[in-house]
Amino acid sequence: MKTKAEIDRMLGAARFIRYLNAADQNLEKAIQLYRWNTQLAGAIHSQLSHFEVLTRNSMDLVLQEWNYQACGYRDWSLEHQTGELLHEMFKRPLAQARRRAANASKHRTSGHRRKNAPLTHDDVIAQLSLGNWANLLGEALPAHRQRAQVLWQEGLHKAFPRIQNSDASRKEIGKRIERLTRLRNRVSHQENLLETNIRHRLNDMLSVLQAIDNTYPAWAITGSQLRQVAQHDPRRSWK
Repeated sequence: MKTKAEIDRMLGAARFIRYLNAADQNLEKAIQLYRWNTQLAGAIHSQLSHFEVLTRNSMDLVLQEWNYQACGYRDWSLEHQTGELLHEMFKRPLAQARRRAANASKHRTSGHRRKNAPLTHDDVIAQLSLGNWANLLGEALPAHRQRAQVLWQEGLHKAFPRIQNSDASRKEIGKRIERLTRLRNRVSHQENLLETNIRHRLNDMLSVLQAIDNTYPAWAITGSQLRQVAQHDPRRSWK
């Protein structure tokens, strides 16, 4: 059993204090809670991976068609091939994604068939974050809300064909993805999830996927350990 001083040195006192407070200053329980939090983060990350890929690809396919109608190019993420409205909303994230994609290409292993290859649309799309996609819906970044409303009406709503094409739908989907983006960021930065409502966040994921395709929720949840891990919150046995 590690001492409090050893745990603070290992994990950081500022990080560990949240668990210690939640465990009423009981060191053994705090460590148990920290380990559970790590397991929960892993289960959430796995679930979010499915969510992000399915949502991103649905939005991308619709944007390819929108961009083709707007300026004659389907590969909307490539330089000088982005429709004006999308360019206004996404100029900086796309430039950053292209730089990251180019760097990834440069650092591919020797002998890789695509080392230093010209960027493709897929290369760039893979470098966009969940937050970037949330921004296209206008709720995560209010400065773009008016443009997001136009983009939604002009075609982005087609990425979510199982809900009504209305601004209320755009807002609902945007808020759900924004909440999931904040959750993803907490998981990625190893922050505590002690106050996270797992049931609500899972509902956000499944609701967005249901809006895309009614088979997606079941596909994404297959093999998931999220519900089981959440139920094993050690605080339940302390009451």
